Amino acid sequence: MRFLNIILFLPLVLFGSNLKELINLSQKNEQYFIKQIQSEQAKLASSEAFRNYLPSLSLNSAYVANNKDRFIIDPQESLFAKFSLNFLLFDGGAREANLRALKEQEKISLLNKEQTRNYLALNATTLYFNSLSLRKIIAADEQKVEFLKSTLQRLKKFYSTGLSSKDELESIEAKFHLSVLMLHQNELKLENIQKEIRILTGENLIPEGQATLEKPFYDKVLNNYDVLIARENVNLAKENVNLAKSQYYPKFFIQDNFGFYKNNYNPKVPYPFIDITNEILKKYSQNNQIILGLEWKIFDFNSRAKKVEKERLNVQIANANARLNERKNREELLYLLKNIKVLKEQIMALKSAFKAANIAFESIDKKYSAGLVSYVEYLQALEAKFKAQSDLELAQNEFEITKANYYFNAGIQIISKVKQ
Repeated sequence: MRFLNIILFLPLVLFGSNLKELINLSQKNEQYFIKQIQSEQAKLASSEAFRNYLPSLSLNSAYVANNKDRFIIDPQESLFAKFSLNFLLFDGGAREANLRALKEQEKISLLNKEQTRNYLALNATTLYFNSLSLRKIIAADEQKVEFLKSTLQRLKKFYSTGLSSKDELESIEAKFHLSVLMLHQNELKLENIQKEIRILTGENLIPEGQATLEKPFYDKVLNNYDVLIARENVNLAKENVNLAKSQYYPKFFIQDNFGFYKNNYNPKVPYPFIDITNEILKKYSQNNQIILGLEWKIFDFNSRAKKVEKERLNVQIANANARLNERKNREELLYLLKNIKVLKEQIMALKSAFKAANIAFESIDKKYSAGLVSYVEYLQALEAKFKAQSDLELAQNEFEITKANYYFNAGIQIISKVKQ
């Protein structure tokens, strides 16, 4: 039964990938958390502005005491409460333009959040493939070191018996130490990748498996986040023009004030007149005041016209920026597709070169062991073999990362294109 479990689990070990897990962990990064909060803030700002335009009810209450000299109609003590109902009827379209502008800012904030999400996925994908590629190169470096180590040990025995020259021994030994140094340098690079993964995800996840990304296809519809944000900025600039134009129109508002008063006059009058005074000066009172108001700026030395002109220029800037982003994105996507095509051809060529280098090294290795070729030819063949392997790994790594860059620039969530 235990053997059967091992057999069933073996395909997962051989073919499973944790790239999606790495991408999902990257979404917990603080950068994305900040963008989520900023998106919520934009929603709240839009909701707050809408509610500010609804009728508002406020209460104003106070206790007032007048000491020393006062008029007979001024109470010595007064306690009052006033309710005010306010509502803006018309403001030249500023209310609608402001609400639409806040909705545009809400959309921009949401796009920024999604862009950050995909950017973190791109970082995770890049680290994943860099880690896999570098670990294969390190494995090749270890194999190279072992080749040179066994050769060096054999040469030391030959040198001690006079069957090998000193310059051959020193050349192989130098090559051995340089290969060990390269191995340690690559191991340090791998540790740096793991450090970046820990910073990105908060966990020490080690990339595993052999994930790839789907083959991309060009789409004329541009969904790049920079392009979408630039388009929303055009709409935002247009609403700012409408907001500036609204200053030419009057504002109409209505206000209703309802107040309650309790007064203690304690008038300083002769005793016979106290009753008459108390009848005139009411101790308890209430009043209701309705105001239909108008506010209109008639003349301002043309400052409103300058404001409108400035906002119209901002629309032109936003349109120019949107056109530039669209052109840049379109050209970048076409270039990445060409790059992917060339990399695919490069991988096929490097596979052939690696196969040829392997065959050549096997032949040279046997001849060198038999003393039929010099150590110079041996070292050249060894270097060609491992360089071909390294070049192939780097090309395959660049191929997958370039596809990830294409999806990022196309505004497509990278995680949806992962093939486990």
